[in-house]
Amino acid sequence: MVDKKKYIGTLAQKELLRLYTKYVNGPKVRFFKAAGLGVIPGERDGIILKSLEGPRANEPPLELFNCRSSGGVFNLGHCNPVIVQTLKEALDEGLDLGDHQLLSEQRALLGQKMAELLPGDISKTTFGVSGGEAIDCAIKFSRAYTKRKDCVSAVGGYHGHTGFALATGDPNFKDNFLWNLPGFKQVPFGDVEAMRKVVDKNTSCIILETIPATAGVLIAPEGYFPEVREICDEAGAMMIIDEVQAGLGRTGHFWAIYGGMYPNEKVVPDFMVLSKGMSAGIYPLSTCSYKPFIEKAVFKDDPFIHISTTGGAELGCVVALKMLEIQSDPKFLDHVKAMGKVFETGLQEIAKNYPQIIKEVRGRGLMWGVEFYKEEHSLLAMISIIKEGVLLNYCGNKKDTLIIMPPLVVQKNELDEILIKIQNGVKKVKELGKK
Repeated sequence: MVDKKKYIGTLAQKELLRLYTKYVNGPKVRFFKAAGLGVIPGERDGIILKSLEGPRANEPPLELFNCRSSGGVFNLGHCNPVIVQTLKEALDEGLDLGDHQLLSEQRALLGQKMAELLPGDISKTTFGVSGGEAIDCAIKFSRAYTKRKDCVSAVGGYHGHTGFALATGDPNFKDNFLWNLPGFKQVPFGDVEAMRKVVDKNTSCIILETIPATAGVLIAPEGYFPEVREICDEAGAMMIIDEVQAGLGRTGHFWAIYGGMYPNEKVVPDFMVLSKGMSAGIYPLSTCSYKPFIEKAVFKDDPFIHISTTGGAELGCVVALKMLEIQSDPKFLDHVKAMGKVFETGLQEIAKNYPQIIKEVRGRGLMWGVEFYKEEHSLLAMISIIKEGVLLNYCGNKKDTLIIMPPLVVQKNELDEILIKIQNGVKKVKELGKK
């Protein structure tokens, strides 16, 4: 007799889709069904994700290499056994969320570890739950320190769906919510002169992703980030770097801003924001880390002026500490670099084989964008590649580009298979163009 699982596959997929439509988000279900991907994720292990059933009756369940990684949430794959065991041990010992108003052993230990790993003199950390919350924190603290309101971000960039984070984003995310706050400006990513023209005595901060993912996995020209650092210093503005997706070893360097983009560029921002990968795929946690002089401007009159009820949950801190131990290991980073070279070579070969539809491949480490000449080819390729067995996504603010982020624990034999499936998916798009 097969034991019925308690949490996965509790109901038939059709019924779960009905419940999701009725009680969660109907348009989302319709979107996936229209793409032929109306499935519910079921079992997941390592870098493999399986659906409960097939997209249509009599079709087998999808089995996917997860090369979306939820933007870096699953850097260590699904249900990493070391992380799971760490969480179980912490629960068995009696740890829970902890009280956000009280002092905390686990937040102290995680803060110390972050300070050891962060570049330069960034040594203070305020904890949250989501990336958007951590971005809000960085912008709030910048305004408190500089006593200015304006904020400059990059066109096409993405920093979250909440508060100040939403205000830094593109119109298609914020117009519907009437969220065009005064003083929030955008310039093209990588354009130093455009940045110089807009930053002035009213600018509190410049906020940038080291590799803008939603904007198309853009790679800044060499020298760009050092010049942005210079612009901030000249104007007295804070430099906020968002490494929610590009940090924690994704480029083969622990920090993309500190050697991960160009070997000789080791830029130290005023703020470093992390989220997604801090969870190790198990427990949500985000961090806003900053230089110590900023603390005095924020907390000197009231140490409770900024709080997050479940931010820096003690169980989450334990998970994050174990993740940092694993991912900061030089051997682990060497593995990412080696796999990154394999993946880059394979993607460039695919682009070479299909020059009529693929315009460019760009990225670092295990974070890559494949840009197509036509947006329709990108979207068709995404669906085709998923049906081949590789989960990936298009860039929300540059839909002609696919973003591919395998888990950092991916092995060469798995990458070889992933590359074959990607090529097969692209081939089908080209064949459709002939009809």
